Amino acid sequence: MPNAIETFHLRKEYSSVIAVEDLSLVVPAGCFFGFLGPNGSGKSTTIACLTGLLDATRGETRLLGQPFHADAIDLKRRIGVMPETLGLFDALYAHEFLSFQGRMYGLDKETTRRRGTELLEALDLANQGRTPLSEFSTGMRKRVAFAAAMIHGPEILFLDEPFESIDPDGVGMMKQWLRQFASRGGTIFMTSHVLETVERLCDRVAIITRPGALVWEGDISALAADGAIAANGRQFRTLEELFLAVAGRRYAPALEWL
Repeated sequence: MPNAIETFHLRKEYSSVIAVEDLSLVVPAGCFFGFLGPNGSGKSTTIACLTGLLDATRGETRLLGQPFHADAIDLKRRIGVMPETLGLFDALYAHEFLSFQGRMYGLDKETTRRRGTELLEALDLANQGRTPLSEFSTGMRKRVAFAAAMIHGPEILFLDEPFESIDPDGVGMMKQWLRQFASRGGTIFMTSHVLETVERLCDRVAIITRPGALVWEGDISALAADGAIAANGRQFRTLEELFLAVAGRRYAPALEWL
């Protein structure tokens, strides 16, 4: 079975600014993969490059064993994306946007309607049928973006901070769906700053620092069973300890006025 995601020496530059530098990753099929890093380290830029939202400056990406580029339409129909910007059309109603999304990914009209209805009902959005997306709260907008990424039954899900601003009930439902998706062989590539959530959900993790440089990658499944993992000659019992050791500040500067 081919790896779900592979990058080789990926680099993205904006004028003189390097956002991602020489990033090489391998994500096995069926993996729940956490992609971590400080603010501004290049996580969202990397996802944009891996999904065709941005063109990499150089480097190679392979999805599902095939070369991927911005014009790879057949491959794009096999992935789902929840980007940092959400990508919603604010003038539409939620059911209209999901209908557009499903049809764009090749679903027939009836399947699109049925899945859209199921998703909106499950996400407690069915009663918002006459409210445009522009009037949705941040959490409601994120629920719609999540539904849009899932509606066509992709093989890979790219999720950029999927749980931020969503209430506990919605987060619990989304986590249940993601575990089901992964248990059936789907691959998830997720960024999040909530390390406890990543620790409970993910099998493997990559940690990057500015500018998009990989500093650690490995299996963290032992942490979910209250075990420990070895990194840089040390043992870590939580993902937070590991993250701070390889990518965090070494000290917190004192603020005398506090």
